Amino acid sequence: MHLKLPETLLHQHKTAPQTPGLSLLSQDNILNIVTRRKTKGRLLGDMYHNCLTMGWLPFFATMTAAYLLLNLLFSVGFYLVPHGLSNVHSGNFWGDFFFSAQTLSTVGYGYIYPQSPAANALATFEMLVGVISTAIITGLVFARFSRPQARVLFSSIVTIFQEGENLKLNFRLGNLRNTPLMNTSVEAILARTRCDENGHTSLQLEILPLVYNHFPVFPVSLSFTHHITESSPLHGLDKATLEEQQARIFLIFNATDPVSAQDVFAHHTYMAQDMLYGARFVSLLRASGQGLMEVDFSLFHTTSPDPLPARDEEPITVTDETSAGTD
Repeated sequence: MHLKLPETLLHQHKTAPQTPGLSLLSQDNILNIVTRRKTKGRLLGDMYHNCLTMGWLPFFATMTAAYLLLNLLFSVGFYLVPHGLSNVHSGNFWGDFFFSAQTLSTVGYGYIYPQSPAANALATFEMLVGVISTAIITGLVFARFSRPQARVLFSSIVTIFQEGENLKLNFRLGNLRNTPLMNTSVEAILARTRCDENGHTSLQLEILPLVYNHFPVFPVSLSFTHHITESSPLHGLDKATLEEQQARIFLIFNATDPVSAQDVFAHHTYMAQDMLYGARFVSLLRASGQGLMEVDFSLFHTTSPDPLPARDEEPITVTDETSAGTD
């Protein structure tokens, strides 16, 4: 016998305001935690990681600022050396600056050149700094361009529907590349804030076991399911309780890109407001005119009411939930 969902669970999917109170997790996956007495590292100890994680605009702004700063430092040195450069009058700071720019980039037009031992020594050191800085910037730009990306599309919502005597939580992923991903694995983690009997708030992390969390090949689209049984952390929790606990479901995606032979990663977060009860995702497969199957990504976020009708009943009405959530 098919069990119906309680009416209290059949909430329409919409983005609701966050429940007031302490929130340890923000909507953009950042912990709202201030760490104190953390061991400080060296100033440039994590420069490579910082240069790879910052945006393109801050990256080029940082590289430009570093380039100008180096030229200013060396131009001050040439400025302090009297009659150190040919065709540059003493006290002409901009002449010294442009010579420093030519030397740092190893251009060397030949019109201005060092003509004293001190100026030659300073120019020699600047050439060494220029070669090293050019290698560093070239390596950083190449690393940023060559860094692999998963290009994975996450469904905007999580559907929860009745099947048998248990509920099933379902979400799906789409591969936006023309080539399949290999050795795909997905982990789901439930994070929520809970208060103990003493009123202390703590962040609780629990694994949501998936029916299949590993696929050898990820061609176009895959669906992942979690059974809400008595052993599930979601058992007995309705949408109002999850919103009160400020629950999040973290998805961690890992696969291998066969083109670059590198691992790619992606992650996504679902809030309690992103859980749609009493619905299923519609199928993406459509028959093409040439006898092949095609995948229609315009239906990726589309759901249909649950339970599904019998074959002799009227077709179900398809609703598009794309505007209700973002990836």
